[in-house]
Amino acid sequence: MSESSVSFTSQPKFGIACVLLGTFFFACKGIFIKLAYAYGITAAPLLMLRMLFALPFYLAMALWLHQRSQMALSQKNLIQIVGVGLLGYYLSSLLDFWGLETISAGLERLVLYIYPTIVVLILAVWKKKVVSTKEKLAMAVAYVGMIFIFLHELQLQQNFSNTMKGGLLVFAGAITYAFFVVMTSEKAKEVGSLTFTTYCMLAASVGVIIHNLIFIDLRELNQPHPVYWLALALAFFSTVIPSFLMNKGIASIGASKAAIMGSIGPVITVFLGAWFLDEAITLSQLIGAGLVIGGVSLVGKK
Repeated sequence: MSESSVSFTSQPKFGIACVLLGTFFFACKGIFIKLAYAYGITAAPLLMLRMLFALPFYLAMALWLHQRSQMALSQKNLIQIVGVGLLGYYLSSLLDFWGLETISAGLERLVLYIYPTIVVLILAVWKKKVVSTKEKLAMAVAYVGMIFIFLHELQLQQNFSNTMKGGLLVFAGAITYAFFVVMTSEKAKEVGSLTFTTYCMLAASVGVIIHNLIFIDLRELNQPHPVYWLALALAFFSTVIPSFLMNKGIASIGASKAAIMGSIGPVITVFLGAWFLDEAITLSQLIGAGLVIGGVSLVGKK
């Protein structure tokens, strides 16, 4: 049975559910990374462990799709999907991991989730997409909330230069991810979200492995046992599951709405950071969180 034959998965409500659930799992990513960093591992080897643990799941999915004759792609589509995968899950992830070495999980998620504004701008310029009044209002409310939390987090940091360095790295990751989201919206519909995600993640995994073989000492992969468990959790709960959920959601409801709804992610990370990492949470953060949730709610009503 092909993906297109399952009518329920094409419904907007199912797409919204995929985006929201995928956003939650992605929001846990920074928590797993910061917990692993506490053991002394750095960005590149942790990213390699993440992709090594995730790789078997994607290989299994590729085999399953191949047996059902759903993996046949033209050379053009294959090249495009591999390129998008390297952009969205290799380069963007590497920049994000580097940034998390110097900033908190909550601040990382806030900077990364600037990407909805970039997505909307790309769609407006490239695809001549008209941004509705409700979308503009939702973005305004959500981003006022994000700015609230962002400014407060900056005041808490002891080293301003490290904060800016980490923030700029994550922002660069947000730009690459925004292009990935826009490209995902079209290509996932064309070839099917399962096939698209599988090829994307296989390409990203190969990219990460090659990067580490060239640039790091593989002895850095020798880590305490808790790091491997955290990397496994990072691979399964914050890579495999949300990658399929988000790409299916984007294919169902479109890149613009998925991006705006995903802005609830920083709120989730702020509370998880306070719970697991003892990151400060204050009244100004709660006000900002409320504004973000309010902005997302406006989109949800539509």
